[in-house]
Amino acid sequence: MQLSKSKLITGIVIIVVIAVISVFLANSKNNSTEEGSINFKEVTVKRGTFEIIVSANGVVKPIDRVEIKSKASGEIVDLPVEEGDYIHKGDLIAKLDQKDEKANFEQAQADLDIANAELTQAQRTYDRREQLFKSNLISEEERDQIVLNLAVAKGKVVQASTALERAKERLSEAVVRAPIDGVVLQKYVERGQIIASGINNVGGGTPIIDIADMASVYIEAGIDEIDIGKIQAGQTATVIAEAYPNLTFKGKIVRIAPESIIEQNVTLFNVIVEVENTAGKLKSGMNASIEITIQKEENVLLVPTTALQMTRGGGMHDSGPADANERMVLLKDNSGYVPHKVKIGASNFKQAVILSGLDEGSVLGIPMTSRLKAENERLEERIRSSRSFGTSSQSSSRSN
Repeated sequence: MQLSKSKLITGIVIIVVIAVISVFLANSKNNSTEEGSINFKEVTVKRGTFEIIVSANGVVKPIDRVEIKSKASGEIVDLPVEEGDYIHKGDLIAKLDQKDEKANFEQAQADLDIANAELTQAQRTYDRREQLFKSNLISEEERDQIVLNLAVAKGKVVQASTALERAKERLSEAVVRAPIDGVVLQKYVERGQIIASGINNVGGGTPIIDIADMASVYIEAGIDEIDIGKIQAGQTATVIAEAYPNLTFKGKIVRIAPESIIEQNVTLFNVIVEVENTAGKLKSGMNASIEITIQKEENVLLVPTTALQMTRGGGMHDSGPADANERMVLLKDNSGYVPHKVKIGASNFKQAVILSGLDEGSVLGIPMTSRLKAENERLEERIRSSRSFGTSSQSSSRSN
């Protein structure tokens, strides 16, 4: 019974194999009847817009980001701003406890009042004694002492005035106001926290908030060194943020870094693209991509670059002199696909501009099997080269 089952399974397998072989042979026979077993992909010459675009990924950054600190130290008693708030120049950001500053200011004001009173008295004394000196009623020594007292009184007024100005400035420094219009990007402290002065502290003081004018932002992106030579300041760029894939923003290149950076063994140059952001959609830190059109031609004849072959080699060689802009294509006519010379203009990895040799609507053939064969031949040649290189090395080693 088991032997019968085994024979049955074997028979089924044989039938399946025979069927597969029959299908394969039939397909091979059909393919061999057309153009010598070479399959062709047909493409039509069309008019369109040719573009060479350089693209890169970057990050949205504010143009003018300002870190706000207080010149004074103390406890925060008022902090009316939050992250995301839009504030105007002069708006209150934070207020510190002003008890000590107010006391110092009042003391300085009182010292100035006393100094002014002493100056008034010294001036009157000087005026009276000067008349007595002119009448020879007091000695010159006494007059000199009066002059000295008047000078000292004037000096005290200057000192008291300077002290009052400093006390007034310190009092005003306890109130922090916005230096520019902008959006609060980050908030570092809270009400009740004691902060250090930004000018008297060795560590640079305590930051309160970061503010930036987001009406215009810039995108910083790294461009490969291969493409950086085609880019100049002033060129326009299209910006697409990942947060808004269906929106495009127009920007302008404002700066190209003079020094490269290396990322994963790739040499890049940072390019700064300024973008208008009046609607406020672009946020600091968003990921975005930039596209820079370095060449654009409209209403030109276009063909895929895969349809082009060099005029020398590849089985479609030309006996005439080589031309860097000449290529060979397989043009379809009534008899099949025939080699045909064309002249191309600009090209990229996808398309090429046809300057002469073809008309709109012409049909070209792209040989599929021949390209695979050529790739295999190149691979085999590299293998042979590597083997011969190894053999030569061994021979030279033995000869030594």
